[in-house]
Amino acid sequence: MPEIFINYRTGDCEQAAAHIERYLSDRFGDRCTFRASKSIRPGDNYKHHLQNASSGSRALLALIGPGWLDAADRDGNRALENKNDWTRREILNARRSGARIIPILVGRRTERLDAKKLPKALAFLADLQSLVYDTGNDQASLKQIAEELVDLVPGLSDPKPEQAPTTSPVYNINHGQVNGDMVQAGQINGGSVVNQFGRVNGPVHTGSGNQQVFTGDRTNYIAGPQFGGIQQNVGTGLEDDR
Repeated sequence: MPEIFINYRTGDCEQAAAHIERYLSDRFGDRCTFRASKSIRPGDNYKHHLQNASSGSRALLALIGPGWLDAADRDGNRALENKNDWTRREILNARRSGARIIPILVGRRTERLDAKKLPKALAFLADLQSLVYDTGNDQASLKQIAEELVDLVPGLSDPKPEQAPTTSPVYNINHGQVNGDMVQAGQINGGSVVNQFGRVNGPVHTGSGNQQVFTGDRTNYIAGPQFGGIQQNVGTGLEDDR
């Protein structure tokens, strides 16, 4: 049974419902969310699915857009007054089952609910703390909704928690004289790394490992194990020794 039921009215905020459902499905898993147009397959008994899912979910997100309150049914009457209206029935099913009901105000201009303007059976919605789905900044809204659900819904796991990117410290160590540009990069994930040089005077090392620099006369360097002593003969040359 899906943990999260997306309740919305067709013609009011179905696009927001699709965005919220896709985000939550990606974060919590496809089976954790129910949205009618996605979850009910062709040929299924939609009444059976709506009844079971809205009654068995742990949380119901009631999406409320600008036209939610006064939307009309097929007879031209206010849909929320119709006891057979599925938007109304789904909310009441969730309430009877003890699910957490969270009103989601879609758009910055959507006002909080007024109990006096609601049918008596739905007046309790006005007393519930709501969240805002800001269509102009939907990523922040989606993240907030998901984090609230993790805290409020028992047993809801978050296999893909969003974390701030981390980088390793960068230490700049320069020895000697540097002429021209010098660039040092910290942590690089993916892409290509290119060594770029302008005018260079002296040894340049672009690989890994240490670079040995030798200057002056009579210099020795040995890499790897060395057994025994080192003998160095310094003279004036073979021609002088004849």
